[in-house]
Amino acid sequence: MHELSIALSILDWVALEAIRRRAREVKEIELEVGRLAGVDISTLAFSMQAVQRYSPFEKARVKIVEVEPLAECRACGRQFLPHCLFDCCPHCHSFETELLRGRELRLKSICVE
Repeated sequence: MHELSIALSILDWVALEAIRRRAREVKEIELEVGRLAGVDISTLAFSMQAVQRYSPFEKARVKIVEVEPLAECRACGRQFLPHCLFDCCPHCHSFETELLRGRELRLKSICVE
């Protein structure tokens, strides 16, 4: 369950940013998680709740946005929605594709007071 270590790392980043901004309170933590990032979103949400309970950010709302994957075929130039990391192009069936989004794990924003 690497989602627990991810949650701990996220709270470390939040703590650093809260100190840097001299925040009294963190109201919201917004995350972006790509569908192909290898992170189970429900497990990450559970892990965030667990680690928040013993942190100064216990009351912060955690918003997790799932990012749909998008790939582009280098052979025909078309974009498509892949089902896995190494999906072929549904138009020309080439495996020369590039994943444009869908693997991110990003701390998008922190709302502080």
